[in-house]
Amino acid sequence: MSRAEATAGGTGAIWSRLATRIESAVDRIAGSSAASLILIALVALLSFLPGLATLPPVDRDEPRFAQATHQMVETGNYLDIRLQEQTRYKKPIGIYWLQSIAVWMTGTGPDAPIGVYRLPSMIGAILAACLTWWLAMAFGRPRVALLAGLLMASTVLLGVEARLAKTDAVLLATILVAHGALARAWLSTSTERNLKLAAIFWTALGASILIKGPVGLAAIAGPLILLSVVGGSFRWFKQLAPLPGLVWMLVVVAPWFVAIGIASKGAFFQEAVGKDLIGKVVSVQESHGAPPGAYLLLMFFTFWPVAAYFSAGISWIMDRFRQPVILYAVASVIPFWLAVEATPTKLPHYVLPLYPLMAIATAAALDGGGVRTRGWFARFAASGAALFPFALAIAAAVIAFLLGEAVPVLGIVVLLAATLVGLVSARLFALSPIASSIVAVLAAIITYLGIFGMVLPGYQQTRISENLARAGHAALTCPSPRFASAGFAEPSLVLLAGTDTLLTEGSGAANFLAAGDCRAAFVEKRQLQSFNERAEDLGMIVDEASVVRGYALNGGRMLDLHVFVPRSATP
Repeated sequence: MSRAEATAGGTGAIWSRLATRIESAVDRIAGSSAASLILIALVALLSFLPGLATLPPVDRDEPRFAQATHQMVETGNYLDIRLQEQTRYKKPIGIYWLQSIAVWMTGTGPDAPIGVYRLPSMIGAILAACLTWWLAMAFGRPRVALLAGLLMASTVLLGVEARLAKTDAVLLATILVAHGALARAWLSTSTERNLKLAAIFWTALGASILIKGPVGLAAIAGPLILLSVVGGSFRWFKQLAPLPGLVWMLVVVAPWFVAIGIASKGAFFQEAVGKDLIGKVVSVQESHGAPPGAYLLLMFFTFWPVAAYFSAGISWIMDRFRQPVILYAVASVIPFWLAVEATPTKLPHYVLPLYPLMAIATAAALDGGGVRTRGWFARFAASGAALFPFALAIAAAVIAFLLGEAVPVLGIVVLLAATLVGLVSARLFALSPIASSIVAVLAAIITYLGIFGMVLPGYQQTRISENLARAGHAALTCPSPRFASAGFAEPSLVLLAGTDTLLTEGSGAANFLAAGDCRAAFVEKRQLQSFNERAEDLGMIVDEASVVRGYALNGGRMLDLHVFVPRSATP
């Protein structure tokens, strides 16, 4: 044997031992429910925490939710939902109540930093990862459950939603509670009422309605109907006490819906159902349109790093429909997936309720030796854990250059470290897909530390609203300044500058400055002419306190915003 062959053999033995040790550790942890849940929760926390408090409000939906909660806390009105003077009747009350509780428990008050408003989402995302384990445990396979929980905790889409102060991470947790109860009822050989499961199931559905209307019901309808058709009977569903359970669900949701219906004179239902829900089903809203198949393509990014293992195991999954865990996952995923693919309005998070079921199917394929490790596609899949952080590292440097920012060296170093860990995952892929997936989860944790914790928070050019609010306060010495903005109308500015911030155009900004003391106006350069002409008509002399330059993510262009104050207000 040559020295090269001996070296190769020794290296191969090292990799084999590493794979064996990782699999052994997975088996030991899977044997303990407590250890499994602790590990999943820890991985989820490490994945979701970076950037939670340091990323700026992400326009447009997040600051709309946070600002509406801000106004609830500010006014003490926890029934109605308003964004400045306008009603916001797109979603029910649930997430606003949870965000209000987060503000109250942290003692920060309505001016709480955005990280406080994000706490329900992060907690919901951690619960979703743990509930993925609980759902998988219904099928009696602890190693599958552990792998599924870890995989779900590491996905990009859940990590993004964990960092946004909106509905979807919390909604996912409620849906998974309902899934866990439904799966246990379906797997049971009894048809007698199980009041414990029924209470869990119908309460979770009620909570999902309070969070995001009928989406939770739609996610559960697929497995309920298809599994009953496959089994030839709906009798198994009797365990969940359909009639009393439905009454209980209505008891959970009816008080607020009745109250808001009366208070809004029916406007809530017209807006939430007629415009928001049905409008998205029948037409493209807010330019969020895409052709059918878009979610399939997006999956390789939003379901990273799990998508590679899911794709490599899809043949095994398709061949095993008769396995209860696979049948339940397929019955849950396919109808909902087809429905959202057919919907004209498409947003990446619409498929989030399906990812835990796909993670469970992927874990079953890993556990059953069904992940293909040979061929060109397998080699490509194996590289996924390394390619994504490497691409992010390149993008981080390029974006910094384009924005004129300092290169985020530390963040790029962390992303390159994640790339190296991803290469270890790729090396283990052929030896042990299970070991490879565990290392991929580690690569994901490091990736999120680099991109969310270091790179993105450092881009000052994207923090236009923060920089404007700071510049406005610096331009005025009075205790309660008011602001107007002409040409920049993002809701994050209202959240950061104050509820009474006026979003207007150039002449309106001039009128605003002339109407009272302790005021500043932010005027985008395209609005300067109308602003100056109106100021001249009013005989008002203004001083330019500063200029804020930044990149608007919505619209994708650089903006120059001039901060003006009346001459008498200049410090």
